Amino acid sequence: MDLTRKKRTRLYEDVVEQIRKLIVDGTLAPGDQLLPERQLAEKLGVSRSAVREALTSLVSLGLLEITPGSGAYVKEAKINDLIDPLASIMLKEINDVFDILEARQVLETGAAHLAAQRAERTDLYELHEFLRDMENDVNEGRDTDESDSQFHFSVVRASHNTVLINLMTVLMGLMKEYYGPSRKRLVENRQYREMWALQHTEIYEAIKNGDPENATDTVAKHLDTTIKEFRRLQGTDE
Repeated sequence: MDLTRKKRTRLYEDVVEQIRKLIVDGTLAPGDQLLPERQLAEKLGVSRSAVREALTSLVSLGLLEITPGSGAYVKEAKINDLIDPLASIMLKEINDVFDILEARQVLETGAAHLAAQRAERTDLYELHEFLRDMENDVNEGRDTDESDSQFHFSVVRASHNTVLINLMTVLMGLMKEYYGPSRKRLVENRQYREMWALQHTEIYEAIKNGDPENATDTVAKHLDTTIKEFRRLQGTDE
């Protein structure tokens, strides 16, 4: 076995994961420039070849772009660009869509509680922008998957808890893969779509007003509604 090659591969994968996590938790934002290759290698304590391989991988994942003569920059990434490979493994273990929805209830209600306490001005601006995107998507009959996912991810990001942020990244991937088509059928119902839009507004207002209890309650109500509608859609309503 080539131990040198194995070690280099592990280092390159570590660099990819470190940079990916910085993008997920918002430390590196779209448009930010990474350190030059040599400085990045020194900072991470790895070889320049490991950094070079990692950057190439991150470009292929759509997380970075490299401008000749300028450097590597963080791209505007969509949620599914940030999905941890763990999501693919977990998909094989899931027997019921409601497992994912229950996990969302546990994670997002707690995250909303923290977000109402910790959200900064930039967090509130981001939430409002995604809320507006959702409203525009609804009004113009467009697919709301991306704007809805971004809104919920922003709620968790506003908690400023990196563990919750990383867990939510995995959950968003599972949601997209496991019940994306059914969710589209839900928002085709005009009555549900209007209620759904109102509930997102209530979540935003609770976080904006710094009301942790109300933030928890509004997220819980929203996800309870989603679960009931899924059961109705599948003919399993209790």
